[in-house]
Amino acid sequence: MSINHPKSRSIVGPFVLIAVGVLFLIHNLTGFNIFRVIGRYWPLILIVLGITKLVEYFRLNKHASG
Repeated sequence: MSINHPKSRSIVGPFVLIAVGVLFLIHNLTGFNIFRVIGRYWPLILIVLGITKLVEYFRLNKHASG
C-alpha cells in the first residue's frame, strides 16, 4: 500500500515575482536603470535559478528514496 504525498511546490516562482516587482518599483521611484544591470548579468540569473532547481530535485529525491 503506497501513500501518495502531494508534490511540494517550488518557492522560486514567488521569489522571482517579488524580485521583478521590487526591481520595477526601484526603477519607478528612483530612476535607477536596473534594466541595464539585468541586461548585463541575465546569464547569472539563469544559472542561479538552474542551481536552485537542481538542489530542489535532489532534495525531493533524497526524501522519496529514504
